[in-house]
Amino acid sequence: MRAIVKNSRDEAFKLLDIAVRQYPEDASFHMYRGEVLQRESHFNQALSSFAVALKLDPTNARTLASIGGALYMMKRNSEAKEFFQAANLLDPTLVIAASNLVHTSLTESDWGFYSNIDQMIKVLASDPVEGSPFNLLALVDDAALQKKRLAERDRLVRKTVVANKHFKRKKVKERRIRLGYFSCDFFDHATMFLLGQAFARHDRDRFEVFVYDYGPDKGCAEQQLVRKAADTYRQVNKLSDEGLAKLARDDGIDIAIDLKGHTNGNRLPVFAFRAAPVQVSYLGFPGTTGMKDMDYFVADPVSIPTDQRQHFSEKILYMPDSYQINDNTRPHPETVPTRAELGLPEEAFVFCSLNNPNKVTPAEFDVWMQLLHEVPDSVFWLLAPDQNLRDNLLKEAQVRGIGPDRIVFAGRVSPSQHLARLPQADLFLDAFNCNAHTTASEALWSGVPLVTKMGKQFAARVAASVLTAVGCQDLITETVEDYHDLALKLAQDRAAFDAIRARLKDNITTTPLYDTETFVKNFEDLMEKAIQRYDAGLKPKHISLG
Repeated sequence: MRAIVKNSRDEAFKLLDIAVRQYPEDASFHMYRGEVLQRESHFNQALSSFAVALKLDPTNARTLASIGGALYMMKRNSEAKEFFQAANLLDPTLVIAASNLVHTSLTESDWGFYSNIDQMIKVLASDPVEGSPFNLLALVDDAALQKKRLAERDRLVRKTVVANKHFKRKKVKERRIRLGYFSCDFFDHATMFLLGQAFARHDRDRFEVFVYDYGPDKGCAEQQLVRKAADTYRQVNKLSDEGLAKLARDDGIDIAIDLKGHTNGNRLPVFAFRAAPVQVSYLGFPGTTGMKDMDYFVADPVSIPTDQRQHFSEKILYMPDSYQINDNTRPHPETVPTRAELGLPEEAFVFCSLNNPNKVTPAEFDVWMQLLHEVPDSVFWLLAPDQNLRDNLLKEAQVRGIGPDRIVFAGRVSPSQHLARLPQADLFLDAFNCNAHTTASEALWSGVPLVTKMGKQFAARVAASVLTAVGCQDLITETVEDYHDLALKLAQDRAAFDAIRARLKDNITTTPLYDTETFVKNFEDLMEKAIQRYDAGLKPKHISLG
């Protein structure tokens, strides 16, 4: 039945409708029907099928997890978490339940599962297929574990995919190189805030830009920007993975650039089918894809030092500065809301973490609350868009001896409003295992210093990369103790704080992090080296410039 669902959804609907009529007491048919409906985003109908299955088999953990999955997709996080908890209690070894319980719990800063964290990590490590790879990043700084899981997942995918090895194309020696960008995030998404201007800035004497957008047609300004900037823009959300790979090959793409990795909505099987002779993972997922057919991963010497290459299935394309592109045309806000308008005390020292809540763990929170004890005239400004999250954070603060008057919550706002409010923070404190990414460079762009603890895996080294590129390496620490001590010093030593803030302001226009033009030129040079290597009949290798 699983094969039928996979190979032909329309046929599956017909067969499953027949099956549930003929065998109404068989819970598995109702489950399969619900899974197909959920894949097609018919969530209410999927819930109805799952409910019938649960009534027929009340102790089936997978059914409970499936109900949780549908509720989560409907943005009913708290209800979803309850079903994942129930599934996890029934079957602690069920990876899909454990993975989603971790994610929905972290999203609400509900850290109850940390009492069993070691066992939870063992469960997540046990199955390479089920569970989101992203959910493991915040829990543990372990690039080797990530690669092991993802490489095994790729091995299973390749059993059902025949990768194309033949491309009808001429060598690029005397023609433009065709770059193909693949994503569903060509809208007001973090990827576009970083990458948006790059499409227009490619050297059209050397490169031809194709965009394969498999997201919905939103008609927003960011999507229109990409449409206008691309030489060829294709809306491909109705194509199968194999069909999309074939279209790219027919277009003669030389280098296929995946902007998603293992993030929600990815189409990684496209690259298993081979969309281009050279395939590159960039920007979307902070870690290896684990894919044999993904040739390169774009990084820099800070985010992937030589001793960490072993944890990537790809060869590394080394940008000379940070791997992270930034758009230096993003305007600084003309009007900044007052602290009073943001709920911040006028004279307080404002620590902040405007990371997504699912990156924050008790390890960081312990340090942050300790700092509030040590800096009495301070508050902590946290991104917390819903009430359950706020209630949990206040509860955790109270356990650590901090009252609600010391915590200020920020809601989700538009990108322009976010940039406008950021300057009212004094010091951004980073998450450990999964750093701030776009949020980090936005804070620095707004003149807010950021303290990070550099870890081992790529996700734990991103902030160190951007701080190095903006000439503020002294804000990088390597231990929890040093992270705490540096944050405390900057909060208590006004001269030291003013000096780092002034240096950051000066460095915005003089260091590489926001030099979009130079970044694009260096990126193009790496792409050129990669395709020339292919045309010379050579296998991928680690490539640097100069």
